[in-house]
Amino acid sequence: MKLQQIQTTGATTTVFSLIGNATITASTLTNMSTGAATINPGSSTASIATTATDTTITSTNTSTTTTTTTRITTVEQTVTRRLSFRSAGETFTTDLLNPSSSAFINRAALLKSTLELYYKQAFSSFRYLTVISFSNGSIINNMDFRFASASVPTGSKIAEVLVNAASQITAFNIDTTNIFVDGTLPACVGAE
Repeated sequence: MKLQQIQTTGATTTVFSLIGNATITASTLTNMSTGAATINPGSSTASIATTATDTTITSTNTSTTTTTTTRITTVEQTVTRRLSFRSAGETFTTDLLNPSSSAFINRAALLKSTLELYYKQAFSSFRYLTVISFSNGSIINNMDFRFASASVPTGSKIAEVLVNAASQITAFNIDTTNIFVDGTLPACVGAE
């Protein structure tokens, strides 16, 4: 199938040709002095002969393009460090024992959003923290910190960030004498 449309506007003539069902050829001839458009019967091409000073020919093939995306997943090894600290003067309620309760969810979100800022600043290897549980004793906050295994800070360095941040954090209390990393009281804790 061959279809041709010629469009003239002022000194510009445009020839649109559809050849078969796959190729569209648009030719724009500007400032023609003489010109002829020839379509060869039974052919899949159109030729334009002219003495135009400005000629643009654009061809577009309307075939289907398939794009395949390959996703390469790189797994980074991490190390988990357990941090526990006491929020003295805060009241423990039993709904903090239930990870589905709004009290647990809200406190966990508060701890996460507040503390992650300090740990991201202190350690480029810090990835994220997860609040694990709360227990009685005012409120004992238990959370896991994830670090890239290539550069895991010591327990003392992890505790030191919390000790230094304690005076700037007003959303919850941090007892700087009661901070444990992996069950151990680091040397920097309690040195007020």
